[in-house]
Amino acid sequence: MNKIKSLWNKLRNTAIFKAFVIWIVVVIVLVFMVDKLLMPAFAGAFAKTGEVPNLEGLSQQVAESTLTKAGFKFEWVEEGRYSSQVPAGMVLVQMPKAGRTAKIGRTVKLTKSLGLRKVIIPDLRGKSQKQADISLSRAGLVQGEVIKGAHQSIPRGVVIRTIPMAGDTVRVGDTVKVVISAGVTTGRVLLPNFEGILMDEIYPEMDKLGFKVGSIKRRKSEDGARPGSVIETFPKYGDYLKPGARVDFIIAD
Repeated sequence: MNKIKSLWNKLRNTAIFKAFVIWIVVVIVLVFMVDKLLMPAFAGAFAKTGEVPNLEGLSQQVAESTLTKAGFKFEWVEEGRYSSQVPAGMVLVQMPKAGRTAKIGRTVKLTKSLGLRKVIIPDLRGKSQKQADISLSRAGLVQGEVIKGAHQSIPRGVVIRTIPMAGDTVRVGDTVKVVISAGVTTGRVLLPNFEGILMDEIYPEMDKLGFKVGSIKRRKSEDGARPGSVIETFPKYGDYLKPGARVDFIIAD
């Protein structure tokens, strides 16, 4: 036992032992500094933080200005999302959410509202009233008033047209009126086929029939129709209309 104590005393007084002890102490101090000081610094523990402001429902300009003043950056998500509550162009979603604590300088991602989703009114001509209701529901539209009309060839109970007309763009949830053939022509005048006729030649014909010229839209013809000639009418030809009815035209550009 005395020999062991003697060896320990000799070893403890050597330069190598003293250097080893100093090395151990230095390692312990370094580990402590890395764990308690450097790692939290790298992790942002000492970075300044702030509360993310509420941006939902704000315009792009106001949202960006609000974030900049609060010390945050912003990034707009390329694809927006449809919403029935937030108007188009306003902030719909933000990440991080409002009220969250985040490091100053962090980027807040913003998603813009596209407003109500728009759809094209399907062509219901020739369908039954039940089929028309199903088609409108699938398109996200509501069947509104059912109007009795008359047509030269479309049988009773079958759709003649819709109001607004097929091909028009409307918002999801809008109401579409449906004109159903009643097979009644009393007091009504047949709308002739004006396709291919120059619009200038149609005005006197409309006066003779007792109809009014409504809107006139231009569209490029895929069939090489003469510029200014009629491509399509609404209502379409074959309808029996009341005197004074308005007829819209699409002519070749």
